Amino acid sequence: MQKHVMSLVGFSSASEIAAYKTAFPSMHYELSYKMSEKLLSEVSPLLAGRIASVHACCPALPIFPNFGSHDEQVIAQSYDAICKSFETARSCNADIVVLHPGYVCDRAMPSSNAARKQLLDDPSFSRYIVHADGAICGADYPNQDIYRYHAVQAFKQLEHVAQVARTYGVKLAVENLNPRVGYLFQTPWEMEQLAALQDVYLCLDVGHLWISSFVYEFPYLPAIQRIIETNKVVNCHLHSNATNTAAKHFSDDHHTFDKYGFPARQVLELLAGTHANLTLEMVEDFDYNTRFLLKEIAAIQHGGQE
Repeated sequence: MQKHVMSLVGFSSASEIAAYKTAFPSMHYELSYKMSEKLLSEVSPLLAGRIASVHACCPALPIFPNFGSHDEQVIAQSYDAICKSFETARSCNADIVVLHPGYVCDRAMPSSNAARKQLLDDPSFSRYIVHADGAICGADYPNQDIYRYHAVQAFKQLEHVAQVARTYGVKLAVENLNPRVGYLFQTPWEMEQLAALQDVYLCLDVGHLWISSFVYEFPYLPAIQRIIETNKVVNCHLHSNATNTAAKHFSDDHHTFDKYGFPARQVLELLAGTHANLTLEMVEDFDYNTRFLLKEIAAIQHGGQE
C-alpha cells in the first residue's frame, strides 16, 4: 500500500516534529541521515507505527557507506554503518532502508557537506568536472574507466548488502544520485541495472533525476516511467531544484515540490498508480508541500477533478 511520507531531513527538533504530526496525522515518516542519537531516541516513541523508511545512516555517522570502494577497511566500515541503519529500521518497524549506493573513490565519504565538498575538490575528481557550480560531470562520465571500476565493485557489493537487509526484515532501496563527480548511479539505465540485482529495490529521487536529465539529455517523464517499469521502486523522494541549462546552473536544492516550474503534477500522475511510497524530501515549507501532495493525489485519484 502506498504511503504519504515526510522526510525528517529538514527538521531540527522533536517539538517541531510533534507539531507537524499534530497538523498532519495521516502522514508517515522517513528518518533522516542527519538525526543524532538523541533526536532519534526522542522521536521514535512519538512516531511509533508511523515510520515508513530510514535513510542511511541513521543515527547520523561521520561517513556515508561507500560500496564502490576497493579498500577492505572502508568496505568493512560501510557494512558496519549500514547494519546500524538496518537495526534502526527493525526497531521502528520500518520496512525500507534508503542508501546512497557508493562513490567513485576508495576513500570513506564524509557525511558533512563541507567535508564532502573538500574531498571532491581533489584533482582526481576535478578533471571530470564540466560545470564548476555544483561540480557537475559531463555526459561521458559513466563511461570513464575510473567510474566503471568503482561501479562494478558497487554492483557486486550491493547485491550482498541487500541479502543482509533481508536478515533484518527490511528492503534495501538504492537511490539514484545527482550528476556530481564522485557519485555513482545517476541515470535511468543504471537504475534498471540495479533493479536486476536480486533483492535490490529502488528509491527514485525525482529531483536528482531532473538534474541528470539535462546533463545526459534524456526525456525526463519517460525516464521516470522506465524506472517504474522495473517494478522495484518502493520509495520516491519528491523535491524540486533550480536547475536551468540556459544559465548553466545545476543545483540539488531540495526545495518546494512545485517550485521553478517543476512538473510536479505530471510526476505524481506517473507515481500515483504504483505501490511506491511518496516521500517529501525538502528543507522548506513542510506544511505547504504536505497540503500540495495530499490535494494533488486526491485530485488524481478522482480523475483530475478538484
